[in-house]
Amino acid sequence: MTFPEYLARRRVTRTPAGDFTQDARQDPDLPNVQSWRELRGYLAGMAACRDAFPAALAVWRGYRAAIRCKA
Repeated sequence: MTFPEYLARRRVTRTPAGDFTQDARQDPDLPNVQSWRELRGYLAGMAACRDAFPAALAVWRGYRAAIRCKA
């Protein structure tokens, strides 16, 4: 499962992570990142607000946990 596929399946909640999920789903330029470093770099390049980083990290950790469960 790719990160964009995970985002498409992830439930959107009324939390910062849910906000990030919704925003990321709507971003046509979001790359299929392979690491937190890549995602963080993408957000930095987009001049994302400071609050986006911890929210994105929470979503990234959920993605990594989902991948481990499928292995």
